Amino acid sequence: MAPTLGRLAFTMGLTLFLLALITLPFLPPGSPAFVADVLALLISGGFLALLVWSIRREVARHIPSQPAHEEDDDASSRPPS
Repeated sequence: MAPTLGRLAFTMGLTLFLLALITLPFLPPGSPAFVADVLALLISGGFLALLVWSIRREVARHIPSQPAHEEDDDASSRPPS
């Protein structure tokens, strides 16, 4: 995923999540608006979680892992005394 597209998707998902979270305390429990708001929270939260998981997986794929350092390698890199 292109970085700009990921940033845009994250911004949109976070905006929807925050707007639904802000209105939640003002809605009477059990009303249809409350149910729709909770569904919006769940869907946008799931979208954000999936997006973060996808981006982290892609970044980890592009970063090479560090080789394990052994004592022999460490000793050979030091100048002789």
